Amino acid sequence: MGAARADVLLDQTSAVGLPGVAPPVEYSFTESTAQALTLTLTDLATPAAFGSLEVAVTLNDALVGTATVSATTHTGTFAIPAAAGNYTLHVIGVPNATQGIGNFGICVAPTASAASCSVYQNSGSITTPAATSSTGTSTLNTNFTSTTAGNYIVTLTDDAFPAALQSLSAGVFSGSNAIMVNIPSGTPTPITLAAKTSYQLLIAAQAGTATEAGLYGIRITDPSGAIVFDRTLPVGILPGSTVVDSTTAQSLSVILTDYAYPAALSSVGVALTQGSTLLTELTDPGSATNVPVAAGNVEVWQYAVAGAQPGTYSLNLSVYQSNPVDNLFSTTQVVNPAPSTSATSFAFVANLPTAGTYNLVVNDFQFPGSLQSISSPTVAQNGTVLPLSSGNFTAVQGPVVVLVNASPPTGSLGIFGVTVQTTGTTPSVVLDQTQAVGGIFNTQTITVGISGNFNASLTDLKFPQAFGTLAFVLSQNSQVLGKAYAEGSSGTFQYSSTPGKYVVTLVAIPSSGVTVPPSLGNYGLYSLHVASAPPTVKLTSSAASVAAGGAVTLTWSSQSATSCTAGGGTGWTGSEADSGTLSLVVSATETLTLTCTGPGGSAADSVTVTTTAPSKSGGGGAFEPAWLIAMGGLWFAIGWRRRRVSTV
Repeated sequence: MGAARADVLLDQTSAVGLPGVAPPVEYSFTESTAQALTLTLTDLATPAAFGSLEVAVTLNDALVGTATVSATTHTGTFAIPAAAGNYTLHVIGVPNATQGIGNFGICVAPTASAASCSVYQNSGSITTPAATSSTGTSTLNTNFTSTTAGNYIVTLTDDAFPAALQSLSAGVFSGSNAIMVNIPSGTPTPITLAAKTSYQLLIAAQAGTATEAGLYGIRITDPSGAIVFDRTLPVGILPGSTVVDSTTAQSLSVILTDYAYPAALSSVGVALTQGSTLLTELTDPGSATNVPVAAGNVEVWQYAVAGAQPGTYSLNLSVYQSNPVDNLFSTTQVVNPAPSTSATSFAFVANLPTAGTYNLVVNDFQFPGSLQSISSPTVAQNGTVLPLSSGNFTAVQGPVVVLVNASPPTGSLGIFGVTVQTTGTTPSVVLDQTQAVGGIFNTQTITVGISGNFNASLTDLKFPQAFGTLAFVLSQNSQVLGKAYAEGSSGTFQYSSTPGKYVVTLVAIPSSGVTVPPSLGNYGLYSLHVASAPPTVKLTSSAASVAAGGAVTLTWSSQSATSCTAGGGTGWTGSEADSGTLSLVVSATETLTLTCTGPGGSAADSVTVTTTAPSKSGGGGAFEPAWLIAMGGLWFAIGWRRRRVSTV
């Protein structure tokens, strides 16, 4: 986000959910004219109606309203006040428990023609991540509703990830009547169903004993080819998926790397799916390129097993051949042998540009709480541990893995920073990353192109309710520059910066309370804003009162200002430097002002100087010749009015 002169460095609103709930979906549009708008959110009730569905509308970083879908009409509307700007729509919902997926539509239009959808129109889906089993067996017992009478096609597919299943079969039932039993995998199977009838779908899957993990897809289409059920589900100990939103139809690249540190993993793999469709899979380290995906949710399935020692792998999902690289999902994971210890291992990868000596810093930010413990880090390259001396290590060009063990505070979470940089008089940073321990967090890097003062603020928008914990920390090279807690509503701090990169780490944990419908008590909405601070201005006078025609010395200073303008008195007008001193003759009571402007806005300061009658001279005589008065006026007119002493 760097620019030659940036005012706003970060301005975002985002909805988050607790682990295991359906991730929120967000869309943006820009309205160039100020007009009253109407938003309509529709539950498409396919394959089943949502348990609950809501949308929040934000303009820049302010909440302008919300809408809740009615369980009766399946729609919800909201009148958006007339204003131009950048809008974001934050949709949260709880899909039907048995289907695990729901579809919705959004329409934004001028209030006078609310059905036209002429401002913005889109549709999307919300998916609940599948649960993980503790054994190698998984079953699905759910319902689906037919559309029309006729032949339906049931397609059951073993994705053979991370290995082929030992067994997989399905059956469709209506009450106690079996419509079709033992539907095999791998062969589309026709079944005849009645119209608009609820049917029971039963699936049993058994993973192989070697892996106790598997993955399969199930799709049911009606006589017209329309989908009535379409999901991918895990088997056994395969972890639930990570849901990534592909905003458009595009091609993706997948890179899976085993860093073999502390040891190579026994097994590592990744699979991508949409609905019941397997897009690609890797069962060994490697890459897949030019993988086509449709717009919508992409599920990322990861599987990794350590041997006798822990292992480390990274996964990167990006837009194919994008420049610069557009990452959709990236993670570096440490896999511990079972049973794992109470401390958690974290790995970080730094790509060293050249061979040489580098410095490693690991720092507990003591935010929001101090870590119970944090180990001395280790560094490895090509599986070999490198010696560390006072934080320095020597390595060849290429990636190194930094490994840190940390335990969270009791009943809370903590954050630490990891920095790797070159040594010498002008260090160059090759890694500056933060990590939360024991909680949910988000981290991003912002680039500042100017020196100055900046305000950073975090606000809880309290949709659908207030966060349980909401805080953020700003750091650079593992050093904390500021912290803020959005307790009650918002938190703010100001910091000074020079050009460079800074890391924003956000801790956002929604409340699981029931002040809203319990199904929506797992979400929160926040805004985060980092922008140039308004200038500071200080103007003082050497005296508050002088005899008419006497002189005072003005002194002023400012910070974060690009220009300053004087006003309020003859001789104190026009452009001024951002700091300085000036001798000024005052003939009448005046209020003098200095207004300074910078990237963050404007600020002003003022000072009032009062005048008194000049003292009499010559022993108290009351007579002053007219020529003396005239000469005095001429004297002032030719330049005594203003004399500069110095300008800093």
